[in-house]
Amino acid sequence: MKYTYTPLLTLLLAGAVLTGCKKSQEIFEDPYAGGVPALGIIVDPQSVASPASGNAGTVVTINAKGLVKYWDEKRLKFLFNGEEATIKNVTDSKIEVEVPATASTGVTSFVVDGQLVFGPDFSVLGKVTKDPTFRAINGANGYVTKIKEVANGNLIFLGNFDNFDNKGNVRRINKIARTTKDGVFDRTFQIGNGATGQLNDMAIIGSQFFPVGGFGGFAQRGGISNITRIANNGVIDTMKVITYEKRERFVPTFNGGTDGGIDNAYARDGKVIISGNFRYYVSRRYDQPTRDYKDSTILDSIEMRQLARLNPTDGTLDKTWRFDPNAVGYKGELGKGLPGANGPIRTIMHDDGKILVFGRFTTFDNTNVGSIVRLNADGSIDQTFNPGGAGADQDILSVSYNATLNKYLIVGAFRNYNGAAAPFMAMLNYNGTLDQSFQVKNITGGLPEYAKILSDGLIVIGGSFKSYGGTIRNGFMILDQTGSLAAGYNNIGNVLGGVSDVLETTSAEGKRALLIVGGFFTFDNVPTNRIVRVTLD
Repeated sequence: MKYTYTPLLTLLLAGAVLTGCKKSQEIFEDPYAGGVPALGIIVDPQSVASPASGNAGTVVTINAKGLVKYWDEKRLKFLFNGEEATIKNVTDSKIEVEVPATASTGVTSFVVDGQLVFGPDFSVLGKVTKDPTFRAINGANGYVTKIKEVANGNLIFLGNFDNFDNKGNVRRINKIARTTKDGVFDRTFQIGNGATGQLNDMAIIGSQFFPVGGFGGFAQRGGISNITRIANNGVIDTMKVITYEKRERFVPTFNGGTDGGIDNAYARDGKVIISGNFRYYVSRRYDQPTRDYKDSTILDSIEMRQLARLNPTDGTLDKTWRFDPNAVGYKGELGKGLPGANGPIRTIMHDDGKILVFGRFTTFDNTNVGSIVRLNADGSIDQTFNPGGAGADQDILSVSYNATLNKYLIVGAFRNYNGAAAPFMAMLNYNGTLDQSFQVKNITGGLPEYAKILSDGLIVIGGSFKSYGGTIRNGFMILDQTGSLAAGYNNIGNVLGGVSDVLETTSAEGKRALLIVGGFFTFDNVPTNRIVRVTLD
């Protein structure tokens, strides 16, 4: 169909001067012409599948009209959350389909020549099930970075939230919360106003906790530089100091920190090891005057790049670890830390004190490396770890180590490892070489950003990806030790928002379980606020 357009000026002239010239008319195409005809498939939006849930191989009936024509012409497809199913039968009023082995929980859909008509949701049953016995069902209102298991099986959640399980509606719960093992919020944890900035990790020595992150205050106390010490009841440890003007002040007893954020903290040999992307270790002096002889706080600094070991009693720097007393610092002072990496790092620590350093860098302590290096417990480079001259060619975002397998699983933005193809994921032997028995499948739609090798060798992967090896896996998957999707463990539907930590635990009924935290706002296609526990069969 074509429309005729006559300019307004022409109409005016025609009305005023009958003998005037008539302007030419302009012809244009209908912008809505040529659209794809409606399929005529009708699905009652209130209808449910029968059954509404089932394992792979279950035959499911869905009421729908207008399908027979496309079934006869072999143009009809049916999908469970994007995975094609076998169509068993089609009538004027329904369709019968078989749940495929690769299916996961989510929306169903009819597909004809690339056009979709959505059907009802369907829950795919398998070896992973959301645990209804976990009590913190409202989760957190901001990113959860870490879970720490403490005495009596209690849990401490760290992150960037200010409300936890809706218990902070009156008084904010800032960045740290404690629960029982099953998620019951613990109001006896006396954190006051909590931390003023994000918490990333926490070291534990006896009954003392050392939270780290990017914060300058905790429980209404300032004078903190990204790490402090609190008792196991949440109360910050303070001491009395006398200022230049002989005034009494109460300040944090742990008088040490960094000029930049701290990502990881470990307890080792009675001391606290920290890592992050800081440049200086800092401490405070409270007895110094200003130029006009008033009280002031002096911030002392020592160049100490990315890694440091601190004494837990007062936060002083341990200069026997990764420190060169003869090196000249930035301001000409004598003594500073070793060079570290020429780019951002993250770390994991082994039980024997060795530290794997990874991230995005090409040198470490002036030695050429490819974004990954291992340190001995004394802080020196471990020469038995040899990833080759190239290592990973791009960022390594997460690493997990399994002591039973004695292997690492690395994920990130890299595509090659020491010259061999390793698109976004690789298994490494303990000596840093590539484990060729682990075969990565094609990853599309984004990156794997988190990895965890479980105690039995199953591998949990979280990220922004959409599919793995041609199978729809939206942000979450469980692999076996060969790199394939673990049979029966990939029934969980879409996970949107990222995973940051996984803790192996048990449910209230004693079943094997995983407590999963991160930035996700959807888990298994259901709105979920950054915390969930699932059981594994």
